[in-house]
Parts: sequence; structure tokens; C-alpha cells
Amino acid sequence: MKARVLDIVRQERGNAALLMIGLLSIMMVLFIFVFNLTKIFAVKEEASTTAQQASLAATSVLYSQVNRVIEEYEKTPEGTIDKIPESIEKKIQKKEIELRSSSGYDDYSDNEIKLEAMDIVLTEELQRGVGKGKLHDMLNEELYQFTLKDMQAQAQTTIVQNNGNLTGAELVIDDGQVFVRASNTVKGTSYKGFFTDLKEDLFQTAGGPKVDFLTELNSFDVKIERSLDY
Repeated sequence: MKARVLDIVRQERGNAALLMIGLLSIMMVLFIFVFNLTKIFAVKEEASTTAQQASLAATSVLYSQVNRVIEEYEKTPEGTIDKIPESIEKKIQKKEIELRSSSGYDDYSDNEIKLEAMDIVLTEELQRGVGKGKLHDMLNEELYQFTLKDMQAQAQTTIVQNNGNLTGAELVIDDGQVFVRASNTVKGTSYKGFFTDLKEDLFQTAGGPKVDFLTELNSFDVKIERSLDY
């Protein structure tokens, strides 16, 4: 009888041990599941940052080229006429002072105010300036034929610097705003055959500041899509 009781006790202990091992295995699977889910959200945020920085970098290239076109334009006969009584540069400087004194721009950084001032002045010049035809043509040609390629190159560089993927990446200019679609790769942590195939490129899209004067250029009045894949 005593031996029989001992056998039952040993059996119960064995069952308890097996149950504990099973529960620990389930807990580990759940832990790995939560861990991978956290990685997915983290990589998704990385992809969002990658797209955002790439769109801002591409927009920055756009504005830097615009300054050069303005200088060249004001050396032309039309631009010389249009400089009277003020050059575009002077108009932008005055607009910057005006914006800085406006409470509506209190949250803007110095660089954001400069870009906003340029955007406002150029939009007005393209709509009403004396030499708007020449200015339009110069901006249109430079930005579409040459600057667009530089914007693509800068977006590509920024994506790579953020450990993003160029495969499937795109640069889109729509309604005066530069958007970039890019991805970062999430790789899952496996456990006993679970989550072994978890590897995915997570795409996000982000846009830079709106560039209103682009909508005044006929090359940019339609949606422009460019692949960033090499």
C-alpha cells in the first residue's frame, strides 16, 4: 500500500513538472511574441523617421537650388526690370521681418521663416511679377530637369544613412509637397520553430513642408513620381 502511494506521489510530481515545463514554454512563446511585436512598432517608427528625414532633405535641395536660379534670373534683362524698385532677395528679407513680427509664426524656427518668406514672395512673383514669364521658365527648367535628380540622390543618401531600404522607395511631388515612401526591415526573433519567417520591409510615407510656388510651375502641376531604387 505504501509503495502504491509513493508511486502515485511520484506520478503527480512528474505530471506537475511536465505541466510546469509546458507553462514555461507557453510563457516563452508569448514573451517572444510580445518582444517581436515591440520590434515591429520600433522599426515602423524608424521607417517613419527615415521617410521624414528623406523628404526634408529633398526639400532642402530644392530650396538651395532656387536661390541660385533667383540670382541668375535677376541678371537677365527681365530680371533687371523686375528688380525695380526691389530685388526678389530684398522682398524676401522684408517678408522675413514681417513674419517674425507676426504672432502666427511664433512657433516657426528661423530657417522655417526664411523658407516661408521665400515661398510667399516667389508665389507672388510668379503670379504678378514683371518678368514672371522668364522667372517661370528658368525655375521650371532648372527644378524639373536638374534639381529633381539631385533631390532623388539626396533622398537616397538619407534613406541609406538611416539603414532604410531603397527597394520600393519612392519620391513623390504632389500639390507642392515632397513626399518620400521608404522602409526599414524588421527581423523577428525565433523560438522553437515559432516566428522563424518573420522578416518584413515596413513602409512609411512622410512629407516635407508645402512649397506653394511649385504649383505655379507647369511641370509640377501634376503628380510627379520617381523611384529611388538604384
